[in-house]
Amino acid sequence: MDENNSDKQSRDEKHSANNACALTVCDLSWHADDRVILSDISFSLAKGEMLGIIGPNGAGKSSLLRCLYRYIKPDNGTINLFGQNTSYFSAKEFARQVAVVLQDTPHHFELTTDQLVAIGLTPHKGPFDLTTSADRRLVADALEKVGLTHKAGQVYEHLSGGEKQRALIARAIVQQPKLLILDEPTNHLDIRYQIQVMELLREIGISVITSIHDLNLASAMCDQILLLDDGRCVAHGTPKSVLTEERISEVFGVCCSTQAHPQHGNPQISYFYGYSHSENAHGKSAHDKSQWDGIKRHKQDED
Repeated sequence: MDENNSDKQSRDEKHSANNACALTVCDLSWHADDRVILSDISFSLAKGEMLGIIGPNGAGKSSLLRCLYRYIKPDNGTINLFGQNTSYFSAKEFARQVAVVLQDTPHHFELTTDQLVAIGLTPHKGPFDLTTSADRRLVADALEKVGLTHKAGQVYEHLSGGEKQRALIARAIVQQPKLLILDEPTNHLDIRYQIQVMELLREIGISVITSIHDLNLASAMCDQILLLDDGRCVAHGTPKSVLTEERISEVFGVCCSTQAHPQHGNPQISYFYGYSHSENAHGKSAHDKSQWDGIKRHKQDED
């Protein structure tokens, strides 16, 4: 292969790789009040995949999400959505591309569920545009997809916590985004609704980025995991590559054991309690690994 053909192939491969990525973040940093909050964060998300952002409280999860949906402007770095720098998008164009479901949402006291979901039409409508039959079909289809057709006429504030989250996701579906960003969508939900919400996010067919506290839920539901600690990316990859015993112990300061989940094969994490601990070099609670290693050996002997 001559040099010109080689260069062309290299450019084509690079173009194909860029098109395969829904989102590419490169060297993103942000500080506030002379304190570094995020430092040199880089990762990419493939089209149609779900990325779970995990880390201890204060690790920078919400700050990273705010940079991604342009609530705050990073000091350095680039954020590209399907190859386009998001900083150049108008507010309306960005809203057509990216939908956001936040942990704390304003009260919608008198709105019915279908009226709330219809708010997702806003980026696609002019100030004097009327609601069309096609718009109503979009809302009805979104409600059906999240299993809330029977709640369409009910006041949103009267829904259960899980139903409210599904209604907000329906609103995002109506927005027809290429990327959906959520800040701890399973927070304060019973485990049944946590599973329902995460399964719904997997089924809607668009790229999803969500912060999440439950490591086992992240392991089960996410295609990729981004682990943050002190504003830095500690690891990024599949649940199997990121959620190791050593890494969880180091970052979260806990004793744990992992084994393959019988259903999906990703790590299932068990935590140990009541073991002595000390402060490691990073000021985190560092448990005595020898104690729980002994427990594991004892269990293996019993088996």
